[in-house]
This record gives sequence, structure tokens and C-alpha cells, in this order.
Amino acid sequence: MSVRMFRARIRPEKTAEMEAAGKELFAAIEAAQPQGVRYTWCRLQDDETYLLLVDLEDDTRNPLAALSAFTDVMAELKGDWIAEPLTMEQLTPIGSYRLF
Repeated sequence: MSVRMFRARIRPEKTAEMEAAGKELFAAIEAAQPQGVRYTWCRLQDDETYLLLVDLEDDTRNPLAALSAFTDVMAELKGDWIAEPLTMEQLTPIGSYRLF
């Protein structure tokens, strides 16, 4: 298991666009039903900072990368939407109830 947390601060004028794209992305993920991955987005109280959590069963491959909806959103996230550089942290779950 490989759990990573990405933190993205989004430009205020791009948050609605990002959230709309996120809804489309999660619809595509639901339709494709990729195995070996758990994925979520959360918005923080400031309405500009988002946490993206990904749990991969196989650290060498991300099944989401095969979805064009995912690669399109990630390109925007790393480009036009962000207000500051994206950060990533490796997480070590200590305990979990149906999350990881």
C-alpha cells in the first residue's frame, strides 16, 4: 500500500472550474472501475486549498493514469489552476476504518 497526500492551493477564479472537472473525473473513474486504487479530493475551509489522497496497491503503477479524464485534469492542476507549487507527502497509515 502506498498512500500519498497532495496539497494544491488553487487560484480563486479557478476553483469552480476545478470542482466541475473533478466531478467529471470522478464520474469517469466510477464508470471505469479501476482496480488497485482509492482516490479522493477534499476542499479545506479556506475554499482555495485542496487535499488529494491516493492509495495505490501497487506503488509502481497508477491505474488512473490510463484514463484520459485523469491525465487532462492533472495537466490543468499542475498548470493553469494552481496558485503555488503542488506539494506531496507520503503517508503511513497507523489505523483506518474503511478508508485505507
